[in-house]
Amino acid sequence: MPENQAWGDYCSMKVVAQAMTETRSTDPVKIVEHFEKGAKFDLLKTREGYFRAKDHQMMMEMYAITALPAAQIKNQYDIFSSSPPVPAANESLEVIAATDDENKCTFRA
Repeated sequence: MPENQAWGDYCSMKVVAQAMTETRSTDPVKIVEHFEKGAKFDLLKTREGYFRAKDHQMMMEMYAITALPAAQIKNQYDIFSSSPPVPAANESLEVIAATDDENKCTFRA
């Protein structure tokens, strides 16, 4: 069963491959420019994700988990319950990100 690191590795490679296909290039500058223009990516979640141009933060929905009580565990993989996606479907992904005042990181000159 894949674990969290495997999901991240798979999605990272998938995002890069999609960007190379869409830009028809392996030039890293062209790929970053593609990301900064708002390209969206399937991250195997309810909504697509994207890179925020100002700081290159990957924006995606998140989930909170709660460990199951031992009596409710059915097998070795059934160890937690998951919340609905955060933020909600009618909210911007930006609501869970640091604001400009909270995060001074920028990739702009």
